[in-house]
Amino acid sequence: MVATIIFIGLLVLAYFLFRSMSVVNGLKAEAAVLQKQNKYLNERVEVLNLAERITHLGSWEVFVESGQVKWSEELYRVYGFKNDDFLPDTSINEQVIAPEYREKVAKELKSAVENKTSFAVEYQIIHPSGARKYVLGQGFYIEGEAKLVGTIQDVTELKEAVLKLKINESLLREAEMVSHSGSWEWVDGKEFILWSDEMYNIHGFLPHSVFVNFAFYKTLVHEDDIQFFMGNFYKAKQDKTLFKINYRIVLPSGEIRHVLTTAEYKRIGLNNNYAYIGNTQDVTQLREAQVQLEEKVVELNRSNQDLEQFAYVASHDLQEPLRKIQAFGDRLKDKYAGQMNEEAQDYISRMRGASERMRALIDDLLTFSKLTRGNKSFTKLRLTDIVSKTLSDLDFIIETKKARVKINLEDDEVEGVESQLMQLFQNLIGNSLKFTNQNDSPGIEISCSMKYGHDLNIPEANRNHIYCVVEVKDNGIGFEAEDTLKIFDIFHRLHSRADYEGTGIGLAICKRIADNHSGFISAESRPGNGAVFVVILPKKQNK
Repeated sequence: MVATIIFIGLLVLAYFLFRSMSVVNGLKAEAAVLQKQNKYLNERVEVLNLAERITHLGSWEVFVESGQVKWSEELYRVYGFKNDDFLPDTSINEQVIAPEYREKVAKELKSAVENKTSFAVEYQIIHPSGARKYVLGQGFYIEGEAKLVGTIQDVTELKEAVLKLKINESLLREAEMVSHSGSWEWVDGKEFILWSDEMYNIHGFLPHSVFVNFAFYKTLVHEDDIQFFMGNFYKAKQDKTLFKINYRIVLPSGEIRHVLTTAEYKRIGLNNNYAYIGNTQDVTQLREAQVQLEEKVVELNRSNQDLEQFAYVASHDLQEPLRKIQAFGDRLKDKYAGQMNEEAQDYISRMRGASERMRALIDDLLTFSKLTRGNKSFTKLRLTDIVSKTLSDLDFIIETKKARVKINLEDDEVEGVESQLMQLFQNLIGNSLKFTNQNDSPGIEISCSMKYGHDLNIPEANRNHIYCVVEVKDNGIGFEAEDTLKIFDIFHRLHSRADYEGTGIGLAICKRIADNHSGFISAESRPGNGAVFVVILPKKQNK
């Protein structure tokens, strides 16, 4: 009996132990599931927090009855707080909003609570640092929990981008108005052509007052230009290439205007959409100016012909009487010198001197006239040969004045007109021999170097071309710095004819020759310290 009772007790104990182990195992399984779910929730929270940080979007909730406020971590950062170790309340929530927006935001939240609806409002907030930010607030009222939930997103960068876009659009409209230039877009497969406001103005319409398609636009093109316009346009459209067309349009008022249209076929958008993007500019004033310029060119050509005729007269009709004046003056002096007193002989000498100066002036004017018409027969020339021939022509005066000439030229070549370059160096070296102190022997140094245009400090020079820089330096009387530019003007003299002979055309001829060769000439000097003339010639001429 006792054994039976003990056995039954052991069975009951085993049963309860079994049940306890089952419960424990069940609890462990539930705990594992809860732990897994908790881990999943934590991961979701981390993802949510990361998403909020990336989008600058914070979340919040406000319990209407208690006034309790909760912020997400990102909302602290959106509002400009450096830490999140304090609990926000309704007063802080209100103070964050810029004063001028508080009434607007409060009205939207109140409406959401009363109507149990959602809300969306854009406003400004003020950071503790004083910085202002644009934010977008969105949310809704949860009736069962009597609370508002929402998000606050920092949209400052977006607002600034939109503002810049509006400013750029405004600048573009103003630029189009100033330049009388309109823009347009014609998307493949679309009938409607999108015009800017200035396009309407150029064609004589109020903005967006007419429906613009190609059929309509053809009616605006001048009838004499329509065939040319259509031919160019259809060829470009078929080949999908850029086109540029000058043509005339007729405004609704009947006024005829000249326009220039340029367009390019290009991809737009993300779905392989293509369109012609174009610009049309009113060039009527430019065209009128071009016509006037062409008329001026005709007048100028006529004037040049008159000048050439004058040069012919000067070289033939004026030279002949001048030669007779000189010849009869020589006869008077040779045949009747013994019968004339000193005063009469002085008159004859003055007459001969004046006629000789007249001959020199006519010769220089003829030379300058020929240079103005220009000879563009350029050939390759060695500077050493040009200078050597020039010195050979001046050997008598060089020997007479016992001048010292030092040449430091390499075997450099330039493309030029030989006769003109010889004339240039003859004038420069001749001036160095002429304008010297009576007691000094002339000292002249001629040197050359090669430089690229970007090293010359001359805006008009071609940066990528090679230039020969020739310097003619002397020890003469020099001149004032303020006369540096004037000396290249025709008929400009720095000294009286009694001190130094000449016509005042020599350096003007040098300037003209340099211009004919697309080159430059300049001078530096100080009184009593000689002068340096710099001639810059391109090594190769543009064909």
